[in-house]
Amino acid sequence: MGTNCANQDANISQYLIDCHIAKAKGGTGLITIDATAVDPLGKTIANQLGLWSDKHIAGLKNLVNECHKYGAKVSVQLHYAGRETSALVAGIPPVASAPIACSKWLDIPQELTTEKIQEIIQKFADAARRCRDTGVDAVEVHAAHGYLIGQLLSPRMNKRIDEFGGNLENRMRFLLLIIQGIRQQVGNAYPIIVRTGDLSITEISAIVRRLEDAGVSAILVSTNSGYLACLAEKIKKSVKTPVIIKFLLLPLADTLNLVSQRILCRLAGRI
Repeated sequence: MGTNCANQDANISQYLIDCHIAKAKGGTGLITIDATAVDPLGKTIANQLGLWSDKHIAGLKNLVNECHKYGAKVSVQLHYAGRETSALVAGIPPVASAPIACSKWLDIPQELTTEKIQEIIQKFADAARRCRDTGVDAVEVHAAHGYLIGQLLSPRMNKRIDEFGGNLENRMRFLLLIIQGIRQQVGNAYPIIVRTGDLSITEISAIVRRLEDAGVSAILVSTNSGYLACLAEKIKKSVKTPVIIKFLLLPLADTLNLVSQRILCRLAGRI
């Protein structure tokens, strides 16, 4: 989750450190740190954690060392918002697979150039290297929920006519190049998890088979409800790689908060 509780400089706050230490003390086996932006222009919330600079290493290392004291492993979710943000958050208009606004923000994103795509691939790889060097036990690449990687995977959001658009092979190229770039930075033994969802079972199954060939350590299937767990079972039949199922269970207060945010955005003319 993106807690929006990082410091203003995108470093880990003491509040987040205390929260994750409490999880470690409670016996959690693997703690996944908040959605962590690999680029300041890819933030989706104002106080999002960042890992685009070496200045973020010290705080993360402190957190990892504290969690390790209680036997917990730590992973970091690497994230790039794409169109799921605003110039109010990122400082400039967002970038995406195509100039199609999302339902939450009115900003029309700029279509990614090939050069910018290569730059973002490198940013994911650099962030993963910082994780490894800091003692983080694994990285999770967020390729779901309509964020940038998911946008390029989606036939609905990806209208490109170059090598990153069109058929599924082209649409998954961005994700596969990110995995390749990370592997080149961290080596073959370091665990890489990919979080996926939002597509048909047929397409997800094809994607996870390619991810397995690329050396991914585990697949995290993201769903909102327990009754959809059967989808992960179907995906599991496509690969030998471990498959994790993740449920997003929002308390009523959080649901009402999301609704109120949408209403305020509409009143402000953002939607």
